[in-house]
Amino acid sequence: MSIAGLASLIIGILWIGGGTLWLLSRRTYGVKQIPGFAMDLIGFPVELSQSVFGRKGVPYALLMPNMVIFGFFTFAPMILNFYVSFTGGSSINLFDRPWIGSANYSAIFQCESYFDPRTCSNQGFSFWRGMGNTLMFVLIQVPILCAAALATALVVNKNLVGRGFWRAMFFYPVMLSPVVIANIWNWVLHRKGILNEGLGQASDAMTALSGMAGFDMVATILFAVLLLVSSERALRASVDPSLPWAALFGVLFLAVFTWASPLAMIGFQAAPSFWLGAVLVGGLLWFVSTAHPRASWAITGFSIVAVILLLTIQFDAVFDFGRFRPINWLVQPNTGWPFFWLIFVFTWSHMGFYMLILLAGLQAIPADLYEAAKMDATKPARAFYRITLPLVMPTLVVVLVLSLIRSFQIFDEVWLLTGGGPGRETFMIVQHIYETAFTGDRPAYGEAAAGSVLMAIVIAVFTFFQLFITRRQSEL
Repeated sequence: MSIAGLASLIIGILWIGGGTLWLLSRRTYGVKQIPGFAMDLIGFPVELSQSVFGRKGVPYALLMPNMVIFGFFTFAPMILNFYVSFTGGSSINLFDRPWIGSANYSAIFQCESYFDPRTCSNQGFSFWRGMGNTLMFVLIQVPILCAAALATALVVNKNLVGRGFWRAMFFYPVMLSPVVIANIWNWVLHRKGILNEGLGQASDAMTALSGMAGFDMVATILFAVLLLVSSERALRASVDPSLPWAALFGVLFLAVFTWASPLAMIGFQAAPSFWLGAVLVGGLLWFVSTAHPRASWAITGFSIVAVILLLTIQFDAVFDFGRFRPINWLVQPNTGWPFFWLIFVFTWSHMGFYMLILLAGLQAIPADLYEAAKMDATKPARAFYRITLPLVMPTLVVVLVLSLIRSFQIFDEVWLLTGGGPGRETFMIVQHIYETAFTGDRPAYGEAAAGSVLMAIVIAVFTFFQLFITRRQSEL
């Protein structure tokens, strides 16, 4: 018999035998009370706890087994890890590791400048490079992840056709293993992957259309549609033109104005068309923001000018629809693509979990508040900022803290997608801890433990700061 089986047998004998003796010594049961005796026997541990610890001590007695297991597998390793950070040697046996004090921490902090890891010792270089990349990843990825999760939760909370299907689809990546996710995106992003194949076919199609039309037909139609939609939406407002749609129209107009370069067509080759277009767009947005009576006429005039300029652009020259050269997105140095795809893949694979938490928070908001706001003719944007966001803020704080901790712990996706490369562009702090402790001929458990302790301190500081800021905002 295995140890687990023997332990189960002993617990069963003590529960049934001891419980029977304890109950029969205090009560008398007849034949008709056999079902009641069985129920009392099941609840025997609770009744015994009440008699031993009293009614107020029962909750703590019931929590005790869980706390023992939690302490054995969580608190004890934390304490041992803290102790190992002050020891040296390569042995995993604690009694064979010499005490070296704070030498591991001193090696990490031995730098002329912490913002330039190249001025640090070998241990400090790997630690600060990994910590810098991790902080950059967290500061960019956490806001994107939380915003995407909140936006998705708002969408799937509406009465959509197939709402359950869409919720399941967004949550599906969470159930996949990081190894599976990394392999999927490796197939997409490598040099002969799906993304490069799709871009190559699109480039060939654009090149063919460019040769047929003299300038690219698709790009011209696309910009014309975007200009038409943005100007129509800006003028569609009941009283004054919409500033957000006017801003989008202004960005499109600036792009068309810069590419067409009308000043160059009339002989001013060195004239900065971009800055002139920026001044014109700034004037247009000033008209709209101040509710000028001629703002609608200004948008209409800009639309006509944009159409005329659009017909003068040789899009095949602007976009250079030549033969597309495949890119290995995950190993292209000094481009930012490996870091971008790590953020994208991490957000894609974890967004569903946080979406589900936020969805629960959104469904807890009473529908009466939205009905009252609708009766008061409150705009959807104002209802979101005045009702939805304040009431979902406690749930959003939980999402922020969980995503912050999980982002600091990123390892699987990095190790399988980029391996920390190219060079050290995607080298993260957990990878530094792993490589220091478990790779090489001489594992340095003490240095890895010191790095993990410092990482835990950084996570705690970020978490407490986040909780402090959100609590201050909720009190205001």
